[in-house]
Amino acid sequence: MNMEISEVLERLDRIEARLAAPPKEYLSVEEASDFVGVSKVLLDEWRSKGGGPAYHKIGRRVLYSMNDLRAFASASRVEALR
Repeated sequence: MNMEISEVLERLDRIEARLAAPPKEYLSVEEASDFVGVSKVLLDEWRSKGGGPAYHKIGRRVLYSMNDLRAFASASRVEALR
């Protein structure tokens, strides 16, 4: 039970640190997958086969801009049937 409490406290510490940090303009692949709500593997597949959000490649680093991720999410919007 103590392990569960410590895990929850660690998560809360990470959330508080993110809230206190200034917003990022570019995200890593891992951060982008969390933001969009898909796995890192799926983002990797989209980069190699197409169909995912636009990205920037600087050297070996792959970065996603917040604007591109928001545009991708907006383009994926589906209206609910009534």
